[in-house]
Amino acid sequence: MAFQVTLASGKEIKTTVAAGGRVGDLRQEVAETLDQHPRSVELNSGGNVLADEDKVPDSQVTIVLVRLPWVGATPEKVKDLGGGEFQIVDEEEKKGGSKCNALCEVGFSSGTEYFEVEVVEGSGAFIGVSTKAGFSEGYKIKGLFFGGPGNLSNGSAGLRTQFGQEVKPGSVIGVTLDLTDEKTVGITFWEGDTCLGEAFKDCAREPGAMVFPAVCASHSGDRFKLSLKRNPRKAKLVTPHPAVGCWDLQRLVVDGELVNLDAALTIKGKGKGKGYAAEGEESKGNIVMAISSRDMKLFKISLRLANTLMTSVVVTTGADGTEELKVGMVAGTMVMAPPPLMDLEQRFCKALPLITSWAITDSRLDLRGEAVEMDFIHYDAPPVEPVSSPLP
Repeated sequence: MAFQVTLASGKEIKTTVAAGGRVGDLRQEVAETLDQHPRSVELNSGGNVLADEDKVPDSQVTIVLVRLPWVGATPEKVKDLGGGEFQIVDEEEKKGGSKCNALCEVGFSSGTEYFEVEVVEGSGAFIGVSTKAGFSEGYKIKGLFFGGPGNLSNGSAGLRTQFGQEVKPGSVIGVTLDLTDEKTVGITFWEGDTCLGEAFKDCAREPGAMVFPAVCASHSGDRFKLSLKRNPRKAKLVTPHPAVGCWDLQRLVVDGELVNLDAALTIKGKGKGKGYAAEGEESKGNIVMAISSRDMKLFKISLRLANTLMTSVVVTTGADGTEELKVGMVAGTMVMAPPPLMDLEQRFCKALPLITSWAITDSRLDLRGEAVEMDFIHYDAPPVEPVSSPLP
C-alpha cells in the first residue's frame, strides 16, 4: 500500500510530509491539523509505534490519539501537558511543605494491567495507584505506592523501607496490577528492567472499584510521563555481587580491642527486623546487616541494633581486581534502648565509615579498615511477604 495517513476510523488525513520524511515533523503536522498536543498523537505502521527520529515509511500510517489526562488534588498545582505527561506547578511552594498529588483519569478494574511512569524531573516521588475515594492532597491520600528513597507507602505513612532504589530523574517505575479478584488489588513494582517483586497483595477494595495511576510529587517543576503498556518489560538477568545479601555479625575489633557482643545480644531481638527483646521475651539475638546494590558500584547497607541504621558504599575496582570501599556516614532513627545495645550501636556507627576493603566467600564477609575489623557469616533471611493495605 502506498503512503497514506489515516485515523483508526479509516478517515484519511492530508499532510505535506511525504514518505522518507521525519516522523517528528509528521507528528507535529498531524497534531496541528487535529488540534492536539503532539504528545497525544501516536503514529503506527506495520504494527510498530514510530519514533520521532524514524523515517516516514512508504506505507499506511495510522493515527492513534493518546488521551491520558492528569488532574491534581489541588487542580491548579497540576498542569497536564498531554500524551500522559504532567508537571507540578506550585508558585506558593513552602520549604518542608506537603506533597502535590496527581491522578490520571484512566482507571482499571479487572484483569492484569501494566503501566510505567517516567520521572522526567524531580526526586523523591511516590508512584502507584489510588481510588477516586482515596485521592486527596498531601498526606491525606490513600493508595499503594513505591518511591522516595525506595520505600513502600500507603500515601499517609511508610509501610516498608528499602524495597528498591531511590526514585530520581530518569527513573522508570513499572506497575503491574493484579485485579483478577474484584475485591482485592495486588501490585508488583519494576525499576526499569529490574523486577522488584510483589509489593502489595490482597489489598481490599470495594467490589469492582477502579484504581487509577497516581503520583505523589515533592516540588514545583517535577515532571512525569505515563505510558500504558500491553506487557511488563522482560526482566534483566544479572548475577548479583557476592556481597549482596544478609550477614550475621560474629566479631568486631576497634582500635585493637575485641568488642564483647554478648551483653548486647542478650537483649537484642533475633533477625534483622526486630529491635531489642522486651521483658519476658527469650533473650537471644543476632545483628544482621543487609547489603543491596543495582550496579555493583553503589551499595546500600542497613541493619538494626537499637535503631535502624543505613549508609551507602561506593566501590571502585583497581587494575588488579581488588575493590576499594568508601563508606558514607551512618544515618538512622533515634530510639533509646538499654545501655549495652546503645553502646554497641555508637561504636558500630563510628567504626563502619572507617572500612576500606572486604573479603567475601559464599559463607563469610570480612570487612577491614583503619583499626577496624568486622567478621560476618551468611544469614538466610526469611522471605519478605507482600504488604496488605486496604484501599478506600
